[in-house]
Amino acid sequence: MPKDKNLKIMLFISLAITLLVPAVNYHFIYPSFTKMILDNTEEEAERAARHLQTMIIPDTIDLKRESLVKDLPDKVDQAKKDLSFIKLKLFSREGEIIYSTDSKDIREINKHDYFHQVVARGAKYTKVVKKDTKSLEGKIVKADVVETYIPIMRNGNFVGAFEIYYDITLRYEKLISAVFNFSLPPLIMMLGFFSFIAMMIFRLDKNILYRKRAETEAVLYAEKLKKSNRELEEFAYIASHDLQEPLRKIMSFGDRLKEKYSGAFDEKGLDYLERMQSAAFRMRNLIQGLLMFSRVTSKAQPFVPVNLSAVAQEVLSDMEIRIQESKGRIEVEHLPVVNADPMQMRQLMQNLISNALKFTKEGEAPVVKVSGAPVTGQERTQDNELYQITIEDNGIGFDEKYADRIFGMFQRLHGRKEYEGTGIGLTVCKKIVERHGGSIAAKSVPGAGTKFIITLPAKQSGNDGAEAAADKAIIL
Repeated sequence: MPKDKNLKIMLFISLAITLLVPAVNYHFIYPSFTKMILDNTEEEAERAARHLQTMIIPDTIDLKRESLVKDLPDKVDQAKKDLSFIKLKLFSREGEIIYSTDSKDIREINKHDYFHQVVARGAKYTKVVKKDTKSLEGKIVKADVVETYIPIMRNGNFVGAFEIYYDITLRYEKLISAVFNFSLPPLIMMLGFFSFIAMMIFRLDKNILYRKRAETEAVLYAEKLKKSNRELEEFAYIASHDLQEPLRKIMSFGDRLKEKYSGAFDEKGLDYLERMQSAAFRMRNLIQGLLMFSRVTSKAQPFVPVNLSAVAQEVLSDMEIRIQESKGRIEVEHLPVVNADPMQMRQLMQNLISNALKFTKEGEAPVVKVSGAPVTGQERTQDNELYQITIEDNGIGFDEKYADRIFGMFQRLHGRKEYEGTGIGLTVCKKIVERHGGSIAAKSVPGAGTKFIITLPAKQSGNDGAEAAADKAIIL
């Protein structure tokens, strides 16, 4: 049954959105901020090493315990307070610890490969050690720690190294708390939405079974189903609308980070931030597209006489700046008056003209022709006049073997980098046309433009289009 199928589509999409929020956190937000913490900590270690080198390291090639300044412990203690590190070790060229804030470490020798093959060659080496796990030297740590080795170079020669420890426990706790607080509300909401739709599918299947048993019961359940679908459409609209609130917070805080703290990020950090904002922007467009799609039925208006010529002129007025920027030309011939939902006719016209302006050939100004004519011959029905509306452009076109695919949900023939969009616009167009008892098709040749052909009845069988729409379950 179509209604059962539609609800299952809703169930699938609600599950996908439920999984999307933690997936975005895991793959984008959490790694971005973790990398930011590590990069900032490594930079702090480098600054501390430069400061300590000028303050306590004698200008000599070999670092030895006997060559260290006498007031070294006092200077290191002061540096710990000023630079906020928790532990410091100083290594000789051979890997011997010649000084440590923990005197038990002195005289130990670092024989690990990372010291002699990485640090001794002038490169930094950093590792995050989780609480109650072993450090690089095999010792259990009592906090989340970042250990950073900074080589000491003299005239291009390695003479020793600092190992500086920073406690990042509080930073990690704040990061985990922020990610958890962001994820929990939308997850709870979407899980509730998911459970509600699953319950509705069960109820709908049960209703259909009862309808087969008796005609009288079928009429009763049909009325209950109509009411249930209206409630479901309103719930789906509200739930999808509320999804935008946590998303707005992501985008808002992302903008604040970029505006106020961009100087604290390196090139990689800025790249991670840019990718996070881009993913949030795409998700916002997707949710708005789903809301637009749901309104075809949930926000339907009664059918009234609509002058499509006037609708086309209103759309061109709204899109005036975009048309000027594209240097395009829109030619609108006389269009008929049909019984329709005015707002949906406007949405239909705007989506198709916008599509024509988007998929243009490079170096060629778009030309869009909008025309209408009565349907004649065998295609015309006996009791209702039909009109054919044609929207034709000179854009990039497409292979007609994809003519049905372009009206599918989230279907795209071109990559996001080539042409922006969510893959929902033409699905909305098809839904609007079908609600009006019409049809829509596309004819095209690659490189030679596209023609969309819409067939609409002049009159509708019922005057209340909103009531008719309520008989159909919403599809998201």
